[in-house]
Amino acid sequence: MEHKIISGDGHIDLRWLPHDLFVSNAPAPWKDQVPRVVDTKEGKHWFAEGNDLTTRPFGLLANTVPPPRGQSKHVDRMYEAGFYDGKPHPTTPELRLRDQDLDGIAAEVIYGILGISRLLDDRELLRVVYEIYNTWLADFCRTNPERLVGLACLPNDDPELAAAELRRSAKLGLKGVDFAVSTAVKPIWHRDWDPLWAAAAECHMPISFHTTGYAVRGPSDEQMAKAYESQVRATRLTMFQLAGAEFLASIIFSGALERYPGMRFVLGECGASWLPYVLARMDEEYEDQFQHLNFSLKPSEYWRRQGSTTFQHETTIADIVHLVGEDNVVWGSDYPHPDGIWPDSLKMIEADLGRLDTRVRRKITCENTGKLYGLR
Repeated sequence: MEHKIISGDGHIDLRWLPHDLFVSNAPAPWKDQVPRVVDTKEGKHWFAEGNDLTTRPFGLLANTVPPPRGQSKHVDRMYEAGFYDGKPHPTTPELRLRDQDLDGIAAEVIYGILGISRLLDDRELLRVVYEIYNTWLADFCRTNPERLVGLACLPNDDPELAAAELRRSAKLGLKGVDFAVSTAVKPIWHRDWDPLWAAAAECHMPISFHTTGYAVRGPSDEQMAKAYESQVRATRLTMFQLAGAEFLASIIFSGALERYPGMRFVLGECGASWLPYVLARMDEEYEDQFQHLNFSLKPSEYWRRQGSTTFQHETTIADIVHLVGEDNVVWGSDYPHPDGIWPDSLKMIEADLGRLDTRVRRKITCENTGKLYGLR
């Protein structure tokens, strides 16, 4: 590759965290409630609030047992590359950096404990968990800050507390934040979230809305879930990136980008090939019946000024980059998720972007992420 590659989408899930992280750092009133690892007959599972988190929606990310061979070509490839060797690669700095090297990656943006807002019932407990995680993540990234770029997790039930945690995380050295929009107490088009947008602009912290796919209808009972597991998972894995369309329209029509022009937002792992339609649709609807919102720009122009999206592998990406904006598309490997592309990122980049001009490839795989997070 003619330039260094930066992944704009990597992960640390609950399953990879130190087993005593939350119990060791929680304030006394919360020690019995915070996540901890418990030995079960199925293996080591994360528990919290007395519940086995592996049995809840998104519980797969709380299960320390590796996925079985022979069910996913990509999981088998990860076994072949040495990822599932019994060591926590994502949370061991030298192993994570080794995996970056194996993949040809110079640096990586790290999203954290995705789905935890669906695993915990108590919102105050969730805030405690986020604070402990963010402090730990900042220490983790300090081991190699040029290559490990951490995003803080924010509470999504109180705008003022979210803004305060963003500011605290910025002081810790984290480079951006992830906001669990799907489980937020109010939709992000609500003006109550303005303190958060103001803090993001003030601290130059891009705010990410990472997709999870739980807008897709699921089974209504346990019997249905077991009988139709493959159908449910296949539907969600096919559709989950399209949740980004709602995130995009919500933040655009909220007017936040008009009020806070210094705010930057990222549609995490939402892909890009659907964007031309949605951008055009927003412009048409604004022109037709929503000009009373008094925007100074078209919706698509706010996108080009302040928005980004990450993708990992799209065969149509080269055809639509000019419609989405070459400054607005960010490549990411999705390491270490089973639906990601590690350790074959360079091969996928060449397949998807190889026919684009070198200048555009450099933007998508390096410069756009560098500008977002202040990387050299």
